[in-house]
Amino acid sequence: MDAKHISAIIPLAVLQAVRAIDQRGQERSAEYQEEFTLKRLGMSPTVTAQIERYRQLALRKDEVELEEVEQLFRLVGRRSDAGLAFSQGGRLAARHALQRIPGAVKLAHKVAPFRARQRIGLRSATRLAASVFGAAMSLHPEQGVVVEAHPTTTVVTPGGVGCSFYSAALAEMLRTVMDFEGAMLHDVCVTRGDDCCRWHTGSKQGW
Repeated sequence: MDAKHISAIIPLAVLQAVRAIDQRGQERSAEYQEEFTLKRLGMSPTVTAQIERYRQLALRKDEVELEEVEQLFRLVGRRSDAGLAFSQGGRLAARHALQRIPGAVKLAHKVAPFRARQRIGLRSATRLAASVFGAAMSLHPEQGVVVEAHPTTTVVTPGGVGCSFYSAALAEMLRTVMDFEGAMLHDVCVTRGDDCCRWHTGSKQGW
């Protein structure tokens, strides 16, 4: 992944989350229909076509232009339910990414003793964090798993709400491969003027 491109998994997951939310909204009572009609982005044929395009690109492990994804984050960031859309999108992105773990590694992870399973899981999560989310993941003696990234997609969202996408994605990955329970702590953020975004699990205890 270079500075001008980003994994197709990211826009795919965001649009899938928006579509799922808007489909549920369509089923709500009539008194809310005007609001849902105004924001029913996920129900449009354009979004359906884009989801299929991104799905095909993701299957080939291709990337899309960063500017295109920034525009998507900017658009979704204007929604009143942007936090929900990005959080759900992050979890979906993690699940798509986890499908890229080779079968042999999944088997080894499944049958290995706890400590070995943790090592295998961390290696897998580290690779996926770099290749899909452009993030550097490492293990810290006091703060557990630490992740640093420079997600310009979050800068274009109001109040940095787009960061919830990465927070949810990282937590979901670690929950799956390292039995992590809880939320990632987001203590450093580019939207607050820091040089990068930084997340950590807070501790290795409880795994």
